Amino acid sequence: MKRLNCEITIDDNVINFVTEVEINSSWKEFTDKAFIKIPKRITKNGEPVFIGQNSLFKRGDKVTIKLGYFPNLETRFDGYIYNIHIDSPVVLECHDEFFKLKENTLTKSYAKVNLNTLLSDIAGEVEFTTNTATAELGQFRISNATPAQVIEELKKTYLLNAFIKGKKLQVGKQYVDELSKEVAITKEVQVINDDLTYQKEEDVKIRIKAVSMLPNNQKIEVEVGDVTGEVRTAFFYDLDQATLKETAERELPLFKYTGFRGAFTTFGEPFIEHGDIIEYKSLKFPEYTGKYFADSVKTTFGQGGFRQIVELGRKAEV
Repeated sequence: MKRLNCEITIDDNVINFVTEVEINSSWKEFTDKAFIKIPKRITKNGEPVFIGQNSLFKRGDKVTIKLGYFPNLETRFDGYIYNIHIDSPVVLECHDEFFKLKENTLTKSYAKVNLNTLLSDIAGEVEFTTNTATAELGQFRISNATPAQVIEELKKTYLLNAFIKGKKLQVGKQYVDELSKEVAITKEVQVINDDLTYQKEEDVKIRIKAVSMLPNNQKIEVEVGDVTGEVRTAFFYDLDQATLKETAERELPLFKYTGFRGAFTTFGEPFIEHGDIIEYKSLKFPEYTGKYFADSVKTTFGQGGFRQIVELGRKAEV
């Protein structure tokens, strides 16, 4: 039986024991979150660690979580304490680098601005990269809003994904090729349980809503696929209507495919991150082998073992 191994660093304090750790990570959310449960009875120099004026930890403290099977340790989370829940056990709620974008407000007005300039002005010490063509946003006003709220507006209005990966704010596409690694998962070896369904392409009903933002801040929209299908939205820059429709039709097979949909639970290793490409295969049914992007990963560590629940996204090859 493999022995669990953890090392949690909070500022200069190192913890090697926890009741439980849970980490939720997805490109669908701005912020990766970690929840660290620690026994409330812990004291230092006779004083409680988590409550009172002498509390050892506070909001904003730097947190690094390393987990593995002994003797291995891999960094699974980097971030900051967002909140301390004084329950029993104590729960340290931690947010990733996006935490810094929630702290201060600003007011700013632009007659015309593009995406890179806007991010440069609001991101502060948080590094960012745009993994899509830069967008002309036109007139843009910020009124007493946090950078996080501005980025939320970019997602809502301009359909731009935004999340932290590699300690950088990634804005644009949900899958970043240079940050993805390929992970092989064999059902009979590494999968504890799954909630996967295998569907044929002809049985999948998908409708793509393609949106093109023009330099004058106007939008063009087209829809392709099954009229009654589940809607997927794709975002592009400065494409005319004919080109937008052609592009959307090329995107359709990425969502309307023969293969697995759903999620599976595997052990804590190999380490899987959202955006990774999962080569999912079965020894009994080799014809079902396929490659899929991971859309989200929930990691749990503690008395119940070391697990990863992986939600599959679209196919990585068509």
